[in-house]
Amino acid sequence: MTSIAKGDSIWASTKLTDKAFSRMTSGQRLILTKQPGGEVVFTSGFATRGTVLVEDLSFDNGLVQVVDSVMRVPETLESTARDAYTDLTSFLGALYATDLMSEVSQVTDLTIFAPRNAAFQQLAGAFETFSKDKLKRILKYHIVPGNLTHVWELQNASSLITAENRAKVHITRHTNFIYVNSAEIIQTDILLTNGLVHMIDNVLNPDLPDVDPVLDTTAQVPAFVLAGATATGTTVPTPYVSNLPCTASCPVQATGAGGGAAAGGTAVAGNGKSSNAGVAPARCTGLAGAGVGLGLAVGVMMAAL
Repeated sequence: MTSIAKGDSIWASTKLTDKAFSRMTSGQRLILTKQPGGEVVFTSGFATRGTVLVEDLSFDNGLVQVVDSVMRVPETLESTARDAYTDLTSFLGALYATDLMSEVSQVTDLTIFAPRNAAFQQLAGAFETFSKDKLKRILKYHIVPGNLTHVWELQNASSLITAENRAKVHITRHTNFIYVNSAEIIQTDILLTNGLVHMIDNVLNPDLPDVDPVLDTTAQVPAFVLAGATATGTTVPTPYVSNLPCTASCPVQATGAGGGAAAGGTAVAGNGKSSNAGVAPARCTGLAGAGVGLGLAVGVMMAAL
């Protein structure tokens, strides 16, 4: 722990390499961050956080760190969006609508820039005019395969190659804000079985790859032309949640706003139907989502000498 500089974060590889729980090159990871006061906070699946209480206890072949809570193994995008970050259900439903979900689940070392539900709600009218192929192209522009990039690696003026025909997204850092193209990253480093998610506040447009944020304003203009219903918040039905597979034991969010572990998620309905006004019930396919309910936890960190 003493090797981590104050204010810095690092990825720590673990011994969890079982493909059911880790589809990453160096095994499943957790994040270690040294706070300004010197204490080390670790982040695991579902944004579960804890603190190292006693550091660097030596034993015959390594070090023991005594921590104050049990770590949670990161789960799939499916279960993470449904059970922890319900503000991502529109993005998840769109992946199902375009048949991208199974493909995304198999990618190794994945970075996703996932728009929150309100970003889809704001463009609800425009999305009604998009073909399946156009929507698929847009979603692939939010996916960076084979490049696990956590927040401290998102350097100003850097770029990342996406799954959309190798089109690039560009990173801008300004004071404490980080933008991908013109969308602000509002939640970083949500760990998954096969990578991580950065939640963003607008939908990215592959036809406007060079759009920059307006740095003197707090709200960025959407990268698409608004059409039809453009209100934000909970007043517009959440697009694509009706595409989520569900059963009576596989809930879909009960409000248009969504939420999440970091955003104060709302309750979910367990009746197998979407309660968004004007939105068709979710597809009852019997699929509860690969990886849902995987509950293994690790309570001890060990670092090799």
